[in-house]
Amino acid sequence: MSKRQSELQDIIVNNFGLTHFSADLDTESDYLKELQVRLSERIEFLIKTDLDRLLQILYRIDIDQALTDEAFNLGEVKKISFVLAEKIIIRQLQKIDYARKFYKKD
Repeated sequence: MSKRQSELQDIIVNNFGLTHFSADLDTESDYLKELQVRLSERIEFLIKTDLDRLLQILYRIDIDQALTDEAFNLGEVKKISFVLAEKIIIRQLQKIDYARKFYKKD
């Protein structure tokens, strides 16, 4: 697992209460797909049991309200959770990459 993947997994685990998993997958793309599936399952659970908590998490991890609204407009819980998982992963990777560039020592 790369450092980038490890940082991403730590963010997801800390915010969504998932357990760490070792990714013996061949590519980063495969790893991200697996993470998206696991995260979408957790989001689906939160939609059904504690929507307020989910919305607080989305706000805290800086998911744009327009993206959240777009996902919820899909109507079906599985679709909503899958799209939200994708948006969360993309946003967290953006933040990780930005931090690396910003704090990179010359």
